[in-house]
Amino acid sequence: MSLNSVSMMRNLTADTRRNLSPAVWGQFPIASILSKDVDGIFKYDDFSNLGLAPTLTTQIGWDGYKAFANTGCTISKISAVNSVELPGGTLEFALDTDNDSASLARAYPDLLISSGAGKIVFEACYAQASVATNMAATIFGLAEVEQWTLANAVPLNASDAITNAASFIGFKVEEDGLGVVDTCYSDRATSLTDIGAAEGGTLVAYTFKKFGMVIDLNTYDPDDAVRFYADNRLLATKMSRSSLAALTNLDANGLGPIFATCADSGGTAHRGYLKWWAWGQVYE
Repeated sequence: MSLNSVSMMRNLTADTRRNLSPAVWGQFPIASILSKDVDGIFKYDDFSNLGLAPTLTTQIGWDGYKAFANTGCTISKISAVNSVELPGGTLEFALDTDNDSASLARAYPDLLISSGAGKIVFEACYAQASVATNMAATIFGLAEVEQWTLANAVPLNASDAITNAASFIGFKVEEDGLGVVDTCYSDRATSLTDIGAAEGGTLVAYTFKKFGMVIDLNTYDPDDAVRFYADNRLLATKMSRSSLAALTNLDANGLGPIFATCADSGGTAHRGYLKWWAWGQVYE
């Protein structure tokens, strides 16, 4: 029997506690994977063990990740957000001015969307300092991370544009969208395609929110292949098995977690906060 350290109850009511969401992880065998009783991978990172930030003005390896930030921008572990001390702290992405970029990604992919590869789960806990206009476009989710060399405007450019060297699926905080969060994907295109526009809700300044997705091509319902969640609530719009199969790259190549942000072309300083993220896959 597969064991788990997250409640098995799929409570789809709002859950704003800063732990893993039961609706997202309740059917995923975390404990059994960690004990090696089930073949798979589970990673949870609150960045507590992340070393001191290296020079980030060109892509550089950083404790299992690769990272980039423009001159004057930083990615750093901090203990407090908006003068409030947080247990475990958080990772801050600070953009200095307009057209700046900062990104963090798994150095190598360890997940694969395939009917023979098994269920994938991802979740992240995110906040930002402001939801005003002239802020930044932000994405977080899963991507072909080895295909991108992180740089200014790579993978994310101003006006919500994305570099077409790699595919992506997950969440987008719209540039100048006043904190609106979309679910979206890109199959090596120059723009992100919305799956559920504005379904992730609207961010409130300095307030953390959890965003998760479950990708399971073996699910009994072919229309249920990708499900999205915000604060434990199942979002309305899903992605079907046939929609994934119609793509060329996203469902065929290795994926890893990524966070990227790029300031508006007319923007000012921006602060984004990633408290933790987690990802896993059951190998079949």
